[in-house]
Order: sequence, then C-alpha cells, then structure tokens
Amino acid sequence: MKKVLESINPAERRPDWLAGLEQFLADIQQADLESRKTKQFHQRIWEDNPVSSVGMGTVDISAAIDDPGFRAWLAEESFKPLGDTSQARIARLRALYDEIVERLKAFSNRTPHVKIFRVLAALFPRYITTVADRQKALACHRALFGKRKKPGAVQRQVEIRERIDQLLGPYGDTPEELAARMTYGWFIYVDYADTQHGSPPDDTKIVQDPDLKPLPAAQRRKGLTSIRGGLDTLASALSFVMEGVTREDLLDFLRAEFPDHRDSSLRTLINILKNEFYVIQEVDGVVSPTPRGELFIETGEAEELIPPLLTRILGVDHVLVALAKEPLSTGELLALLKQVNPGWTSDFAPRAMLKWLRDFGLMQVDGLGVYSLTGSGQSWAGEIKWQPECLEPLDNGEVIDTPLTEAQLDVGQLDQGVLIEAVVQGAAFLPSLVQQLHIGLWANPRRHFAILAGLSGSGKTLLARRYASAIAAQFIDNPEKNVFIQAVQPGWYDPAPLFGYINPLMPDSYVRPPLLDFLLTAARHPDQPFTVILDEMNLSHPEQYFAPVLSSMESGERLRLHNEGDSFDGVPSTIAYPANVAFIGTVNMDETTHGLSDKVLDRAFTLEFWHVNLDDYPRWQNHGLNPADIAIVRACLGDLLQALAPERLHFGWRTVEDVLSYLALASQGNDFDLISALDDVVYARVLPKLRGSESNRLHEALQKTITVLQTHGLQRSRDKVKTLQADLTDTGMMRFWR
Repeated sequence: MKKVLESINPAERRPDWLAGLEQFLADIQQADLESRKTKQFHQRIWEDNPVSSVGMGTVDISAAIDDPGFRAWLAEESFKPLGDTSQARIARLRALYDEIVERLKAFSNRTPHVKIFRVLAALFPRYITTVADRQKALACHRALFGKRKKPGAVQRQVEIRERIDQLLGPYGDTPEELAARMTYGWFIYVDYADTQHGSPPDDTKIVQDPDLKPLPAAQRRKGLTSIRGGLDTLASALSFVMEGVTREDLLDFLRAEFPDHRDSSLRTLINILKNEFYVIQEVDGVVSPTPRGELFIETGEAEELIPPLLTRILGVDHVLVALAKEPLSTGELLALLKQVNPGWTSDFAPRAMLKWLRDFGLMQVDGLGVYSLTGSGQSWAGEIKWQPECLEPLDNGEVIDTPLTEAQLDVGQLDQGVLIEAVVQGAAFLPSLVQQLHIGLWANPRRHFAILAGLSGSGKTLLARRYASAIAAQFIDNPEKNVFIQAVQPGWYDPAPLFGYINPLMPDSYVRPPLLDFLLTAARHPDQPFTVILDEMNLSHPEQYFAPVLSSMESGERLRLHNEGDSFDGVPSTIAYPANVAFIGTVNMDETTHGLSDKVLDRAFTLEFWHVNLDDYPRWQNHGLNPADIAIVRACLGDLLQALAPERLHFGWRTVEDVLSYLALASQGNDFDLISALDDVVYARVLPKLRGSESNRLHEALQKTITVLQTHGLQRSRDKVKTLQADLTDTGMMRFWR
C-alpha cells in the first residue's frame, strides 16, 4: 500500500479540485470565531464545500443555516481542542458528530451524513478525509486494514488518515499540504478499493452523493416481499453474516429463527435480502453484508436502505409522489399500485409494500385507514425528480403473451449497411465482425443465440448493446425499450432469477423478475426485434439457469413458468417461445467463471475477442495529447500487445482508453513527464493481470515484455516484470499480486 500511495500525485490527478480545496481550507483557517458564526460561513461549509467537487448532498438543512444558535454552537465547537491521543481525538470527533446529528433533527427530517463529514473535513482537515460517503469510506478502510476491523463512521475516518500519514510520513499545516494529504483517501478508493468490486469510478468527477437514478419500470423488481419480523429480521440475519458465513450456515440460522418455515421459504428469504434490499452479497460461496447492509447494522437507521427502494422497486416512487399531493385511503393506494403493475390482480403484493413503507418510517396510517407521509417520507418524496413509470396493461392479467399484431419480424427487410454503420461508428469494431454477429444470430428461424467470448475489456458488452440498439432502431423510434441487459450473478442454480417463481411466503403471488416482463412484452410485439444481453453469463452455469430457453429455442415448445393452472397472479403457465428475441451472452474465462457445456455451445453462434489491433482504435485524437506523445504511447502499447498476446495476457480497448485518459489528465500538470506517467499507468493497468505457471511460452512472453519496457524507458514496470520472471523461474508460477 505504501507503493500505491507513493504513486499518487494529487496535483497531477486533480489539479483543479486540489486548487479549489487549498483556497477553501485557507479561508477556513483564517476565519475567526465571529466569522464562523455568520450565515455566509455556514453556507460555504454546508452548501458550497469543495471537499467533493460535484454534489452538495440532497438533504435540505437551510433552516439550520438560518438559525443563529446552531451557527454559534458549531463555531465554538470548531475551536475546541481534539486531544493529544488518537483515542481522545476519535472520542471528541464522535461526540461532535453525534451532537450535530442530534441538533439537526430539529431542522430536517433526514440526517445529512455526507454534508456532516464534509463539514468535519473542513474544520478538522488533519483528521478527516475527502471520502464523505460512508459506504466509500468503508471500502477505503478495508483497502487499508482488511475486514478485520469494524469501526464506526468517525473512527473509520481518523484511522484512514492515521494510516496514510504513517505510510507517507509527516507533513505541514499549510492549506496546500493539508489539501493534498486529505485527498489520498479518495484516490485509494478510486485506484484500489472500488476496483475490487468492479470498474473504478471516474476520478475526474468526485461524486459522493449522486442524484437517485431510477431504473425503467420493466427492469424493476415487482414489489417487496413480506417478511415476518420486518426490519428486525433483516437486522438479525445481517448480524449473523457480519464475519462471512456459508449459505448453508445462513440456512441453519434461519431454520432456528423460523422453525415453521420450509427450506424453500428460507431460500426465498435469502434472495430477498440479496436482491430486494441489497444488504447481503455472495462471493465465492461466502455470504457477507454489502456496504449498505453494514451501515444499516452500524447505524440502525432504516434510511440506509431507502435509495434502492425508490429506484429499483416498482411502485414505491408512485406511492410517495401520490401521498406528497394528498393523503389517500388504503383502497386508493391499492388501486394505484394495481394500475402501476396490472399483473397484481390480488391485494397481497400491494399490501406488503404498504407495510414495508410504514416499517421504513416513510408513511403513517390513522385509525380510519388513511395514509399520509411522515416527515422522512416528505423529504424522500422531494428527491423523486422523475415521472414514475407504469408497466404496460396486461389484458386484465390473463393471456398476457397474446400478440397485438399478426405481423411477424422480418429481419430481411432491414438495411444491413445502415445497421453495421450504426454499430461501428466511433468504436473499434470491424464491419465484418458486426456482419458475422448479425447473420449468426438470425440464420436460424428460431434459435437466435450468440456468445461473445474472449479478452476482458475488448468491447464484448459494448458490441452487444450497440447491435441491439441498432437493429431495434430500424423498427421503432425508442430502441432502448427493446434492449434488456441482465447481469448474471454467481449462485444461480435454476431459472427462478430469470423467469420468476411462486412466492413461498405469499403463496397467492408470483415473483416476476424484470426479464419475464420483457419477454412478455416481446411476445406481444412479434414484428419487432428484442435483444436480451446476458452479461458475464458464465458466472453461473447457463445450462442450469437458462435451461428452459435452451430447450424451447431448439424444440419450439412453449416456455413453462409454473403448474398452477392457466394463469396465476396474472402470469400464464406457459408462454410461446418469442422467436423475435435474440439472446447475446458475454463470457470471460478466468478463475471466477465456469466453462460452457456442449448443450450451450451447440445452440450458440460463438465469436471470440482476442485480437486487438491498435489501428482499429478510433479515439487516439480525442484525449488532447500532442501527435508526438500519441506516437510514443501507440508504439509502446503496440509492442506490449505483441509481447503478451501469444500467452493471452494482453489487454483490450478499455485499458487503451484508460491509459490515454490517465495521460491526458496527467499532462495538465506542470511537471508532466510522458515516460514517467506512461510507466505508472502501464504498471497499474497492464501488469496486474500477469499471472501463469511454468511454460516456455510464458517465459518468452515475459522476456519480450521486459525488452519492450526497457526499450520504451518504463523502468518501474520493467523491474516489476523482472520480479515476476524470477518468481516463475524459482517457483514455477508467478502472479502480480503476492
């Protein structure tokens, strides 16, 4: 981690942000007690605070800023000493944080956690980081300490700063030094912590409280499942998995908690915790809390779980928006929710949602059964800046796959030239590749299934998305409606995550995943092309979770959803296999994925993405680098590709894009050195994937890579590869991460 920190230069990474932060801290340092009591000062630290350069939080605390008593109290607290020891500082800052939270309750119905940490960072820049978001701070803390320590939010901040200071050494109290040091936490999150769970964020946008981003209605989960015990059950299960347990351990715990429940009901409960409330995750067979779940346990505040309810659960935003206008009776709310989802033909699912919204403290009901928003509910309703969407009517919930037209899709009528041009424009895809995908998908009259395999970052998902939008655009004005991206999750052992299931906890209701509604919509529009993209489809075994589709696309038989009569809770027992739907799966082959069986491969048109030709990359000129620098970078990356490709350790377009973006930002610094910056980014973005065991080909690839790095002057990267080469010689295996 010391090397990671030493490789970070905040002045190069975010010069504009750093400059604004330096001036801000200088102004804070110069403000005396009387200045800190003013409304202008508080407006600056609460609402115009550059600790994070985008977004000032969504909780309205203008009443607190207007209050002279609150301003005077905080001004006086800001001058009180924190103590000489780490324990004393943590205790003092925690007490101050808690007191701020308590005092703000008089002015706001929600707790502005992000704003509070920004203010603490402004007042105590030596002890608080710029990572104001508590989930991101937790990820940053784990990057430094692992999962062994579980401190509170304030202690977490102090420990991050202490660890960074320990690794980097002492520094001064000037605004310049303070600003630079307090940003290291954010760059650790960007470069290290967040990459453990997916692609890193764009560190040019220091976004820590982005606006809520709602999913389309068709992609949302259909309702909230009723759970005995409500939030207490969530908290109990989360407490049990805090240290990480197996799924079977969690089942044993739930069996003890609910001895009258069947195992199928308990497995459903696990799925609810995972996919409705997003509080647990399952990685490599270990169940543990998500950062959101950890914060819920840490704070005991149900507010931590509300954002995904608003943006990912169908109907929640409708209820809050409606109640923000006027109180409504139980019957009126049930009718509203049935309009939102015509598939809800009974009251079970809507009533379960209303109960959850009461449990979350968003609304209240009087003795006459009339609902109104609580203060918290009013505040969250104010965050809904979008128009809530409804699902399409479903013919009274009965035969919902009945086509609206007798016309059938005819892909022969589309203009292939226009299609190919739309896909390749501005991207590094060869027209011949797009043509192969198109013909391979539609050559069979019913079996439209392709698999895109190969190098991570080579554009597989981008190609699938572009193709899906381009083909739909030749038939409808809003092509994105006909594209569905399903992120496959580990641990899918049956089709339920895709096609739904009868809810064991509510036997009269059917849990309808978004993909099911998408396929039903496709069945109703047989004259339009629809595309389902199964992203990273081999994180689970496709022959298990995708079995009904694999069978029906071959036989032409109807897809069976359940055995409860012709229709159950608005869902037919079977639906006709939609021959107007193309399925495109993307796969990566590594230690986290599964191989593909012959049953899958026999039905798929397969394209491999291993060849990367830098001449095909279209955005060399889009990053502001001068032609001479571009030529150097291009030559270096090209030589690295040639050295690493025989062992399939090379890189794709995502890495090329990231290298150029890094260099473009670095070039804005006064002491920019191309070779040094190129060395840093190659070390960070190319070398971490190097791994393998004894073979002549791997030895040859490493030697060629060392030669390339030496030729181009990338000394730090060269030295690292030499250590890998030595490991391979000594132990018969090597990997970047030791």
